[in-house]
Amino acid sequence: MISTMVRASVRGLCSGDTVRRRGQRLLRALGREEDELCVLLTDDDEIQGLNRDWRQKDKPTDVLSFSQLSARVVPGVPTVLGDVVISVPTAMRQVPDGCLERLWPALGATSSPPWTLSDELGFLLLHGTLHLLGHDHEVEVERRLMEAEESRYLSLVLGRARRTRQ
Repeated sequence: MISTMVRASVRGLCSGDTVRRRGQRLLRALGREEDELCVLLTDDDEIQGLNRDWRQKDKPTDVLSFSQLSARVVPGVPTVLGDVVISVPTAMRQVPDGCLERLWPALGATSSPPWTLSDELGFLLLHGTLHLLGHDHEVEVERRLMEAEESRYLSLVLGRARRTRQ
């Protein structure tokens, strides 16, 4: 189950329903469709406060993840994965940079594919959810594994069929 909250400060800039649908597709693909995930779409001020309080980094960031996974999982009982917090203004500033080049092949592209705010939010949701599941990118081997998972699920999350080269 996906719960999405859209702060008043970013309402109208993005679609909480689209983020929720993309989160449902991701959880289904991960075999975790019964699990619970909360997504907060917010502004730079709120995410900066969270980043300062939880990571001692007093600046806005694009996405934060707060895992609630415990070592004890009860079979048949939905697991609360945690919270993904996304700054919509930061995502908006990143859109002109386009899709990360390392992700082009995941979308079947050989050059920069079209990239929208909705796409950026979908990628940040994927990235944040992978963090909830224990992935990280601080150590090279972990970074490569996380990036492979991002490539594996990106087209599905965005609802884009991979184009084949001709």
